[in-house]
Amino acid sequence: MKNRFVNLWIIWTLVGAGLIYGVAASDAKKSMIAIIANVLSIAPLIGLMLAFGSVKAFRQFSDWLERGRNSMYYVAGGITILFMLPGIMTLQFDPYYSVIFATIVCAGLGVLKQSRNQVFTFGWSDLLLWLVLWIPFDLRWYMGMLPAGIDSYAWWSVALSVIAVIGWHGYRGADIGYNLVPKLRDLRIALLALVMIMVVVAPPGLLTGFLTFSIPKSFNASKIIFSFVGLFLTVALPEELFFRGILLRGLEKQFSRKWIPLVISSLAFGLMHWNNASTLSTQITYISLAALAGVGYGWTYRKSGNNLLAAILVHTLVDWTWRIFLTT
Repeated sequence: MKNRFVNLWIIWTLVGAGLIYGVAASDAKKSMIAIIANVLSIAPLIGLMLAFGSVKAFRQFSDWLERGRNSMYYVAGGITILFMLPGIMTLQFDPYYSVIFATIVCAGLGVLKQSRNQVFTFGWSDLLLWLVLWIPFDLRWYMGMLPAGIDSYAWWSVALSVIAVIGWHGYRGADIGYNLVPKLRDLRIALLALVMIMVVVAPPGLLTGFLTFSIPKSFNASKIIFSFVGLFLTVALPEELFFRGILLRGLEKQFSRKWIPLVISSLAFGLMHWNNASTLSTQITYISLAALAGVGYGWTYRKSGNNLLAAILVHTLVDWTWRIFLTT
């Protein structure tokens, strides 16, 4: 691999290390070993996730995937080592979970690698792998596989994003629009979509009592910035990657009527929020509002020319605004 990808990976890994350390160190309950384990196991994955966002850098990485006969095993092995590292460092290593994880990663990448010469449509193998990766994560089934003291949600959200980009974008050759280099047009579209989504979603949420508007008594600038970055990396990016980049984009190749993939992906995104509420009425409300937001994210993705960054930005802004000014 040439220097662009390696250099970006190193730079973003160092940035990720600073972010993870800042978050982990703020938790007084975490031991120093747990803090170091968080940094060493999550930061390299953040580095990969962001380095892949450069089209030129990812092209270099993709060329290495194509040339290397054993590249899949190197990738799967490297991610598995990062999965095992927290357990080894905190003396809570579980070989059973490690074997399960390595098997899932190898099998998933292997399936996508075998489909590299096929036109990307969201076929049955794509659907099965999408479900295997996303549903256990959404239901938090994966969380217990990492030892106590490790930020399991952050680890899994970033790791699954890396696996999905390598698998679908790298091996499968899917044109998902994974480009994280910002353009002014993306920002304009994201801001327009933010206004549209809030106009559509906020009123029914407030009228039903599901949402409550409140202005914070004080603002902590560093906390607000960390919140935005955290939402971008661990919430908006993986969700837009799976629901817009893979699901919506793949379904668009299956259906001639473009509204069908948008509806399916938006309803799937809404249904994902079922477990975020405790009563039937709030679950229905949450699903409905999230599905409407999903339509807005899908519109943003298409309006930007199928560029995930615009959808990730508006998704982050919606969740960020929600977190600061609205409560459920």
